Amino acid sequence: MGGRRVLLAGRSVSPAFGGTAVPLAVTWLVWGTTYLAIAFGLRGTEPLTLSSVRFLTAGLLLWCLAERRREPPLTPVRRRGATLVGVLLFSVGMGGVALAEEYVDSGTTALFIATVPLWSVLLNTVRGRPARGAEWAGVWLGLAGVAVLSAGLGRDGLTGAAILLPAAMCWVLGSHLDDHAAGVRGSAAQMLAGGAALAVAAAVRGEFASPPRPTWGAVLALAYLVVFGSLLAMAAYRHLTAHTGPALATSYAFVAPVIAVLSGALFLDEPLTAHVLAGTALIAVALSTTLLTRSRPVAQPLTTAPGHPARGGRGTGPRRGG
Repeated sequence: MGGRRVLLAGRSVSPAFGGTAVPLAVTWLVWGTTYLAIAFGLRGTEPLTLSSVRFLTAGLLLWCLAERRREPPLTPVRRRGATLVGVLLFSVGMGGVALAEEYVDSGTTALFIATVPLWSVLLNTVRGRPARGAEWAGVWLGLAGVAVLSAGLGRDGLTGAAILLPAAMCWVLGSHLDDHAAGVRGSAAQMLAGGAALAVAAAVRGEFASPPRPTWGAVLALAYLVVFGSLLAMAAYRHLTAHTGPALATSYAFVAPVIAVLSGALFLDEPLTAHVLAGTALIAVALSTTLLTRSRPVAQPLTTAPGHPARGGRGTGPRRGG
């Protein structure tokens, strides 16, 4: 690969991967198990508190990296932009995922969030990039999958669904507003802003009144979310967008939800109901239809599911797990 470089938190750093197989496996497995890690983390603390600690920690690590690289300070405009994007992506997007997992199991949560590329099609249409027929077919199939999943949920599950859909939409909006030229410091500022807003929301919700219940499982889950979910998998994804085609780089979008459903069933005894299996099939077909149709390069930012941080690249498919 010569002197080519890949991105950490969307910014240029030395390549950490030597080929395609390893980063592809990282994006599939890590982003497929992020929701499981959140479920274990919730056994030790409240959802918004967990997310706040996660992103404040990751943001501080990235800020230290920016200092080491002697990156210039952010301009006032970029600070305001980072704050807005951080709230959309990390406070509403990822905070919503953790909050929803109090009502919906981890596999079902992953399936709802997997619809993010479909909402991206709608936003691109509003912004003047008309969707093709196959993309619209994918949107309608994905919505049918969401309807099937929702039909199998009880009252609490519908509450979780009502949290997840706006979270996915805010993730897409934040992705499209993201500033791709703000350096590692910009990424750090986004995470810090999102983490700070989550801390305020946790205080308003009364989460600080409940003492944390630290267990080894919860602590390890938090470490996994910070190091693997927020840093390593995103670096692997950026390597893929730099060295492979967009269809392969975004293939996690229809692999990770299946891994999430299976890992939830295996480790958390989450039921594989007929609604879950049918919804999984419909959403997988919808994503494959949409993403493969969008595989030709276009001038749009990449959009991934929450919990899956990444920056814009070749302009197709999902951007930014968990």
